[in-house]
Amino acid sequence: MNSEEILIEFVANSDRPSGESIKAISTTKVKDSIQRLANLVQQLATESTQSQANGLALDEVEIAIKLTDTGEAILLGDGQSNGTMTLRFRRSSNSIITGGEVVNLAASLTSSSGVNYTKLQALLSSAKWQEANQETWNVMCLAASKNIGSVLSSEDIKQISCDDLQIIDSLWKQHSQGRYGFSAQNQIYMSSILG
Repeated sequence: MNSEEILIEFVANSDRPSGESIKAISTTKVKDSIQRLANLVQQLATESTQSQANGLALDEVEIAIKLTDTGEAILLGDGQSNGTMTLRFRRSSNSIITGGEVVNLAASLTSSSGVNYTKLQALLSSAKWQEANQETWNVMCLAASKNIGSVLSSEDIKQISCDDLQIIDSLWKQHSQGRYGFSAQNQIYMSSILG
């Protein structure tokens, strides 16, 4: 065997005569075959950038392959429901969902009522939870047209637009992997009531 070959052991292959369970295969053939699959994955990744308009980006690709005795890499699966490729997407860190609509944070972090959420987003992305909690109170005061640090009554909170509440909730959910935010707190509250 030269340095350009690898040994592959074929297991559970009853059609091979005894002693032929190990075969030398050219590494160039294996590399070329795997490179073709990598090119396919790259093409999928490129096409997935079009879904970034929905705030999604391709995060991870998992493929299952097998090597033939000639060194050809083949995708496993039945071509129907049991696929050979799993694509995992993530929400882009520059986007949030408000009212079913994806908002690009890079473009603007200002709500329709004029409240700017840039500082809150920066604190949350740095996992400065206590400071972000205080900033959340500050922006809620601004959204309710009150002075920062004011006490907010239930009537004041009712005056905060849904847009502002959705931005705050989305930012907290996004940066805490869904652990914090108004919707997460509501789920905890409802489960404690319903038992």
